[in-house]
Amino acid sequence: MNRREWLKNMSVLAVGAIAGPSLLAVFDAHAASQKPGTKPQFLNPAQYTLVGAVADIMIPRTDTPGAVDAGVPLFIDQMFFAAYTKEEQTRYVTAMAAFDKAGGKPFLQLDEAQRKALVTKLHTEALAAPKGTTPAPAADFVMMSKKLTMMGFFLSQPGCTQVLQYAPVPGAWHGDIPLKDAGNGKAWAVETSLKI
Repeated sequence: MNRREWLKNMSVLAVGAIAGPSLLAVFDAHAASQKPGTKPQFLNPAQYTLVGAVADIMIPRTDTPGAVDAGVPLFIDQMFFAAYTKEEQTRYVTAMAAFDKAGGKPFLQLDEAQRKALVTKLHTEALAAPKGTTPAPAADFVMMSKKLTMMGFFLSQPGCTQVLQYAPVPGAWHGDIPLKDAGNGKAWAVETSLKI
């Protein structure tokens, strides 16, 4: 084994040691959220309904299943139950309480247009926050929920197979085809990169 090979192997081991437990927790949370009859373990029923309503605004049902159809609210609950620290759990619940009051009355009492407008406004606010700072709690809730919704949806069966391209057993190599024929306008499921 030469020096370059040794360094490459050691870097892979280091990354695996650091990222491995986190990835396993994500996959465990996803697997737990897909079991029939699983109930929320971290969120109370009102919080769970609110998270589901926000996830549905972010990825609604269209010609493909939406976030709620893919089990995203339960995935978010399982992530906070199994993978997040007590500080992160507290931050999320505190931000959720601020979000619930941000519309003047409880979020679930707003009509559909008001809900979408509030989520859009807070999302824009979160994006406008200076880099490296935490946005206001209500906007922070929207961003945390967005990241978890996207992760949960694109780890789900409908997200991977109906929204992204998916080839369970890739076929022959076609190296010289027009770009418009490569992928039917969809990204490959194995090429997505999620950052939390």
